Amino acid sequence: MNFFKNKKGQGNVYIAVPLFLMTYGLLFIICYLVLYNFVSVLSTTPYYDAQMNEASQKFLGALQLLDFVMVFMTIVLIVSIGITSYRLATPSIFFIINLVAGAFYGFIAYFFSYIFTQFVSNPMLSAVLLYFPRTILLCTNLHWVALVCLIVGSITLFGKKARGQYVE
Repeated sequence: MNFFKNKKGQGNVYIAVPLFLMTYGLLFIICYLVLYNFVSVLSTTPYYDAQMNEASQKFLGALQLLDFVMVFMTIVLIVSIGITSYRLATPSIFFIINLVAGAFYGFIAYFFSYIFTQFVSNPMLSAVLLYFPRTILLCTNLHWVALVCLIVGSITLFGKKARGQYVE
């Protein structure tokens, strides 16, 4: 039996959340870096005027909202784990397997955090990182996010009373 492909333990879901957050954190930071450099190069052209400056600053300001989108995505992913795992009928033995596999989930999530930390430690990204403090906080602590996912998933998956085929 492959635990990661078995929906009764939901091992793949607990790993998907840190992977998703790391990927989107890197994409948000790279996106802002590219567009920030585009605007800074555009500002050196003779076509750049006060109107373009105002529009580009508002555009970059709107891109800084991606930091809040990252927090929103984290909350939505954790809540969705709770919602999707509530209706599954699962034997209690998977709770013990989840606890044992939780160390493995934490190690994988810590590895994702390490990859993210090594990527953003590039000096080229230092100016951009000031605009993404929440993303940096979440993505450097993905092992804690995986732990929260494991707790929420375990409580909703195993903290209910089974009644026949359906659960309440």
